[in-house]
Amino acid sequence: MALQKSMGAVEWAMLIVLSLLWGGSFFFNGILVKTLPPFTIVTGRVLLAAIALNLIVRAMGHAMPRDRQSWIAFFGMGS
Repeated sequence: MALQKSMGAVEWAMLIVLSLLWGGSFFFNGILVKTLPPFTIVTGRVLLAAIALNLIVRAMGHAMPRDRQSWIAFFGMGS
């Protein structure tokens, strides 16, 4: 198995998209910190991520667990 030593168009596109998302995050956080309290920013980011992940889970045809034990484990891992 040979290792690829150069990046193709797909890898460059993924790198550019990642840099725009990551750089944009820092840029907008810098603006938001001047106008909103940090807790509000964190809550908003977590809420947006939770909505996005829930949509991805549903789009893949999976369902969120409904049992209490799973949610206790989720909150334990998240804290």
